[in-house]
Amino acid sequence: MKEYTAQEWLPSQSGLGESPLYRGADDVFFFVDIKNKLVHTVPVSEGWAGKHTMQLDEPVTRLNVVAGRTDVLAVQTRLGFALLDPVNGTFERIADVHHDDDAGLDQKVRMNDGGIDGRGRWWANTMDENQQNKIGRLWCLENGKVKDVSSGERMAVPNGPVWSTDDKIMYVCNTAEGKIYQYDYDVETGAASNPRLFVQLEDGAQPDGMAVDVESHIWVAANSKGKVIRYSPAGTAVATVSVPGAKMTSCPAFGGNDMRTLFITSIADEGSTGNVYTAKVDVEGVPRNPFRSVGLGSIGSRDVLKPKP
Repeated sequence: MKEYTAQEWLPSQSGLGESPLYRGADDVFFFVDIKNKLVHTVPVSEGWAGKHTMQLDEPVTRLNVVAGRTDVLAVQTRLGFALLDPVNGTFERIADVHHDDDAGLDQKVRMNDGGIDGRGRWWANTMDENQQNKIGRLWCLENGKVKDVSSGERMAVPNGPVWSTDDKIMYVCNTAEGKIYQYDYDVETGAASNPRLFVQLEDGAQPDGMAVDVESHIWVAANSKGKVIRYSPAGTAVATVSVPGAKMTSCPAFGGNDMRTLFITSIADEGSTGNVYTAKVDVEGVPRNPFRSVGLGSIGSRDVLKPKP
């Protein structure tokens, strides 16, 4: 098995570091601290010394690149989808999530992870705020409308999804139970079917965020174990990235000019630093699909900026 060791890069001490994102158009790295409602913008060439941090009045849980634009990011808020200007802190809501069958759930969950498929559908998930009850769901934003696309058993904390390079397989984590599931995926219709267990992580490791490489292997953060694991499409662990100092690894993302740098966020808990780490690996990662904001108007319909203390 191939073994890598990550190096500490950004001393962010995030309460809940998540959603690392590399934007190749301007060589900029982004990530969030969900717990402290922060969005960090970091020019890669400057590192932490050049960072810009935005304090918001609600948590942002997921970041995506927007096609053709560097002034905004596509983000998931506590219960919605929006465009965010990470410099000025203004955002435009695209759509909100509502539990039409049980409105009380709106107060018990928040958005967690997400991803955009090869045809621009924006998949996202909600999780139980207390991480105990199986009330998390999968949602899909398509043509400006959000629909509940959950199937099968509910999860307390879903994570993902990500897709194979041919768009035929979708992966979703059941974090609380240490499982990763595969679905057959029809990218033309957005239909996910035939869910089955892909991997059960060992020794109580909890699969969190995921990234995909050009060989359709997935890299998953093994939260509570301080590492990232690379799995083949057959579900075999073929490489690990140890992350010294970050027991609570939360999410990997590929970036850098050659797409061989793995950026890894972490959580400041149980002796874990909450810092951001990087590792150089031997295979290229796949860039995330961008969000396309055609017809959504201009940014700035609502100001969520708070003065920094």
